Amino acid sequence: METKTVNLRDLPEDFVRQAKAYAALSGLSLKDFVIQSVQAAMQNDIQPKLAGAMFAKEAKKRSKK
Repeated sequence: METKTVNLRDLPEDFVRQAKAYAALSGLSLKDFVIQSVQAAMQNDIQPKLAGAMFAKEAKKRSKK
């Protein structure tokens, strides 16, 4: 798998400390914790929004015909 580098800057120290602790308690590295969290967010939040946007786009196309 090809990978890209993402740098997160200017995060509050408490946030990073809590994220590291949560990752450790879950048996994950901070990197793996962030990846899993982003994947979960995409599945639970973004996909329904994308589906809704695609439905609205199709409905708009149909109404123009």
